[in-house]
Amino acid sequence: MSPEPSSSAPQTLIFDRNSVINATLYSKGAPIYTVMTNKAGTRTDLCDIHGQCIVATIKRREVFSDTVKFPSRNDGNSVAINKWLRPISLPNHREACTSLVTDSGNFVWKTDAAHRLALYPEEDAEVPVAFMLRVRNTQPLVLTLKEGSEEMVEDILVSFIILEQRIRMKEKRKQNEMMYGPVAGMP
Repeated sequence: MSPEPSSSAPQTLIFDRNSVINATLYSKGAPIYTVMTNKAGTRTDLCDIHGQCIVATIKRREVFSDTVKFPSRNDGNSVAINKWLRPISLPNHREACTSLVTDSGNFVWKTDAAHRLALYPEEDAEVPVAFMLRVRNTQPLVLTLKEGSEEMVEDILVSFIILEQRIRMKEKRKQNEMMYGPVAGMP
């Protein structure tokens, strides 16, 4: 008698390109989400392909706080991203960490040598709930979600998109500074 297949296999979301602002995400070979950003870069929508609906909208604003809106939550009202994703300091962790509060509990996004971004339960920094391995610029992104994270996949995806985009912008600034020198007024 052969053993039953494990139901604890992680779900992988494969981006069709190395982009978090315009991409189609696949799981088990089928497209499940699209990420679309307007030309100005001020609005990004995460769309469920099967439900044919927007599950989240990220708005980037110059004067006011950036916002995120989940149409099916909070009466469809936007929430300031800095209230939903908060920078935190953890002991013995040199990199910036970000707290994520969900209906499923509190989590922390971290970076480390193995993972470019990894999401851990607040009380367990050993086993990530979701993670992205470091990849070369020419490879598509792959976000792996552990079993049990299905009910918060939208929170994971939207927070991942926001944080990965921030990392990329910071890397681009550093690269430009190395090539052209620091830009006055930029942190």
